[in-house]
Amino acid sequence: MKDTKQIFQKDYEIHSYEVLKDQRLNPVRLVDYLNDIAGQHSESLGYSMKDLFEKDCSWIVLSWNLCISRLPYLRSKIHIETWVSQVKRSFAYREFLLKDDNEIFCKASSLWLFYHITKHRPVKIPLELVNLWILNREISCPESIIESDLFERKDFIYEEFDYTVEKQDIDILNHVHNSRYIGWIINSKPDHLKKDYSLKHLQISYHHEIKYPAQVIVQQKIFPRLNRRQYFIKDEICDREKEIIFSEVVTQWDLSE
Repeated sequence: MKDTKQIFQKDYEIHSYEVLKDQRLNPVRLVDYLNDIAGQHSESLGYSMKDLFEKDCSWIVLSWNLCISRLPYLRSKIHIETWVSQVKRSFAYREFLLKDDNEIFCKASSLWLFYHITKHRPVKIPLELVNLWILNREISCPESIIESDLFERKDFIYEEFDYTVEKQDIDILNHVHNSRYIGWIINSKPDHLKKDYSLKHLQISYHHEIKYPAQVIVQQKIFPRLNRRQYFIKDEICDREKEIIFSEVVTQWDLSE
């Protein structure tokens, strides 16, 4: 049983601009919710984004790991819980549970870096903040597919897509916002996959920031499984010359019932 003092909680309602054609929550917006509640948790402890900026510091997310049983519909009211499970010098591990009608529909884990903006390097998380967190060691989404042997197979379908970074992609730190990467990945998926399959697992690691202006390439390897009832897909977001990998993303898609 989790100590309720360890958990920060918030309710959200899904709006029309947050859903896809099937009226289910856009996974990009789901990640935006996670960003929002993480920021609000920090703010509730006296470390708002404004407070951090005044100290020339900020949080940068390094990875997301989402296990999704289903995505809720338009107008659903969802409840999100978040807590910090571990702290290591400049790194904080943050967990999430997402529910509707008191039923879990998504579990998520994430890794965050405490960063000095002017010095362009990680710095130790303030001890005052660490002491305010009541750590809960429970890992919400321990399952990982990013290192799966599946992605070593040679029988895959290769796709490649170009994206131009736009001003609306840029966040307050003057680089592409972390959920925009996920938007590029979702948009690049084949139409039949987005129509007939459900996203069940998404794991993304961020290696380098992307700034405006820029053009990126999404290199996509699609691995069919179980007589095409399931797909595992690995994406790499690179610069145009394919010399820098900005981000690696793996997803699992299951045939919708």
